[in-house]
Amino acid sequence: ASAKMATCYSYVGIALTSSLRMGLHRCVSVNFNPIVRETRKRIFWVVRKMDTYISTLLGLPKTMNDEDIDQDLPAEVDDEYITKDKILPMPEGQLSMIAAGNAHVRLMRILAKVVKYVYPIKGMEHGSSGQTYMVSHARIREIEADLQDWLEQLPVEFRLGSECPPKRVR
Repeated sequence: ASAKMATCYSYVGIALTSSLRMGLHRCVSVNFNPIVRETRKRIFWVVRKMDTYISTLLGLPKTMNDEDIDQDLPAEVDDEYITKDKILPMPEGQLSMIAAGNAHVRLMRILAKVVKYVYPIKGMEHGSSGQTYMVSHARIREIEADLQDWLEQLPVEFRLGSECPPKRVR
């Protein structure tokens, strides 16, 4: 909130490193009840989104690669449907607030792809007029297709122009 992005990057790095040391990036269900499993997933993916976002804003590398993560996205159910024994289904016609968070994770994955292919660190040529690089048209089309797929998979309630209860607007 103070707009000190470099400080934020440091704090997010500490949070991500802590979550890695706790193993939150791994899909481990041994001895964890559903509440703990889902909490671990939610914490990890929030910190991961923050890392992608702040790294992109500052033009710095992300702390970890996607290949190092095997954690599933959180179950798209609200807290009251998760018990120590099992995860209950959401009532018919209701959309979980976690669905928005998962959609945002998928969008951050696309952002990471944009950074990787449109603003690469490697592959830039040093010419007489400075650094230049070419972006593959196929990569741009791939990213556009990813965005289109993301939009098509987005629940109607989260799309612009749809009627949405105030609770979801936030």
